[in-house]
Amino acid sequence: MLRAAAASGASAAGVAAAASSNTQDDPTTRSRRDSAHDAPRTFAQDESAASAGDPREFDRTDNDTDSAPRTRRDARERHAAESRGRGRKTPSGGRAARNAPAAAAVGAGGTTAVAGASSAARGADADDAAREEKPTGHGPGRARRHSSRLGETFPSLVGWTSLSTLLPGVGLLRTRFRPAGLIVFGLFVLTLLVGLVYLLVKGPVRAIATIIASPSLLNFLAIAAVLVAVIWILVMVVSHLGLRRGHRYRPWQNKLAGVLVVSLALIIGIPLGVGSVFARVQSDTVASLFGDSTGKAHSAEDLWADKPYINVFLMGRDNGDDREGTRPDTMLVASIDTKTGNAALISVPRNLAFPIFPEGSELEKAWPDGFRPSGDSSEDLINAVWQWGEQNPDQIGNAHGLEPGMWTTMQAVEGSLGLNLDYWASVDMAGFEDVVDAIGGVKIDVERPIPMGGGKSMSGVKNEVYGWVDPGPQTLKGKDALWYVRSREGSDNYDRMCRQQRMLKTTLEQVDPQEIATAYPKLANSATRNIATSIPQNEIPAFIELALMMQKGDVTSVQINNDVTPTYNPDFDVLHKWILGEVKGASDGEETPKPTNDGSTSQESEDSADSAEGGSEDTATEEPADSADGSTDEAGAEADATETTTPGEPNAEGKCYPKGYKPGDDFPGYPGPNGGTGEQG
Repeated sequence: MLRAAAASGASAAGVAAAASSNTQDDPTTRSRRDSAHDAPRTFAQDESAASAGDPREFDRTDNDTDSAPRTRRDARERHAAESRGRGRKTPSGGRAARNAPAAAAVGAGGTTAVAGASSAARGADADDAAREEKPTGHGPGRARRHSSRLGETFPSLVGWTSLSTLLPGVGLLRTRFRPAGLIVFGLFVLTLLVGLVYLLVKGPVRAIATIIASPSLLNFLAIAAVLVAVIWILVMVVSHLGLRRGHRYRPWQNKLAGVLVVSLALIIGIPLGVGSVFARVQSDTVASLFGDSTGKAHSAEDLWADKPYINVFLMGRDNGDDREGTRPDTMLVASIDTKTGNAALISVPRNLAFPIFPEGSELEKAWPDGFRPSGDSSEDLINAVWQWGEQNPDQIGNAHGLEPGMWTTMQAVEGSLGLNLDYWASVDMAGFEDVVDAIGGVKIDVERPIPMGGGKSMSGVKNEVYGWVDPGPQTLKGKDALWYVRSREGSDNYDRMCRQQRMLKTTLEQVDPQEIATAYPKLANSATRNIATSIPQNEIPAFIELALMMQKGDVTSVQINNDVTPTYNPDFDVLHKWILGEVKGASDGEETPKPTNDGSTSQESEDSADSAEGGSEDTATEEPADSADGSTDEAGAEADATETTTPGEPNAEGKCYPKGYKPGDDFPGYPGPNGGTGEQG
């Protein structure tokens, strides 16, 4: 113990002697001793020593006396503050390590401790230098990884933002929102897979038909489309902002990035917004136009598995200002083969006299010999049945929820044609204009001048002709197309029915799905006002499938005229058999599907004594005679073709002419191409 105490005292004495002789030693000795025994000194003392060798530094220090640091710690803190101001973060861990051993050396007061403090200080300085050369993961190194030269990462920003528009959530994978990006992208892929499986299982046609026929599903999709649009745009914007983090861009790049984000938002929002509107419009249309559902949706194969044909009654209603009530203007029956889509389009002449009703019905009991309220064949016509039914609802029996006039007319068509009507649809003729205008008009070669107006009113007063549809190739707008199918002036019922069927076929051939989609809201609005049908909502998918089959099949025109049976005094037994034969022929898809409408043939097969009378009214069935040298001019050939055309059927060129009119003849009252007021182009 005594030896240890002596050593301690000697060390203390040595320190004291070194301190007292600090100013007396020669410079060389003092330098060596200072390097080994560097005692702590104040910053003020260092400043005084430095000012002695540098007067300018002394002047600067003297002027900043109030703010000059007094200790090494103050100097380090000031230096760190200045470094942060220049964008650097000065590591202080090494200097703190240097201060601690120095302070310990002062407290111990020993030479060995002082030497250890100097070594620790040098080690700390080396650590500081190493940290300056190799940045840590929390200092300048992180800034170097995210920052770049001005605008260098702009192409990457544009690419990933655009990709986020195509694949939502992908852009988030390169930001700090990576988990959210994985969730969004996963939901997107899952939705696509579910939709693909649904299409594969049900088939594209049936799947889409099921969707567009369900008001509740359409309403759900309308709301979902809006929500998806909002979320998608939000994900894209967040991805863009996240990708910008830590990078700097030039002013023009910032502006271009803003334009890009707005454009991509519109690309996402507009289709989904339009889809939402269309879904809502379709929902309202289905709910108001079609009947209530009678069960679950069926395919055409399942719904009509036991029905080789379905018969759909189509009627154009005329509610003109000069008419009292409603009167059927056009009556058609579409008899459709449910397996092939082939169809017979049967035109019911408005002047079919004394129509009969189905056996056992209330109307058949009321009119056992046919509809004969006056006994006049010019008045007791099938198109007069509607008005009688409206005026005598108590005599028609159960109308099954239909208007009395509609039910009575359908019963007359069923009984007269011998066909059971499975469905019906009616359209106001004003709605026909909207349809034609919505699809941009119908391109057709008008065969002759068509008067607008004319005919006689219900009171027998002749109506004025106020315009014309000019002949020649053109595009008919709604008003002109309507008069093309309904004009009676200078015509007859058979020519009129021929024009109606020609317009119907031409319109179906020219319908463009894109134009229909563009004009769909307008069409839907017109349909809800002007169209009525008995087709229930759950059977819409089956009708869509059937319509697609009809586009690939054959549609046969069937006209009932005097060649079949006299319309002024028809033989309904002959008519029934002839109709069934035409329907079967159309279903079989014969090479010549157009019916001959040769009543004599049908009647001869029945060994009827009246077979000749059916075709004796005119000589339309005679073959044209060639000239002696076997040649005919073009006009003569066309005229002969017109003369040999059966009433109500188009000629070889597909055009319709009234009886007695030859192509090229002047039409009574026609002022010429520049004299009409039609809208055709």
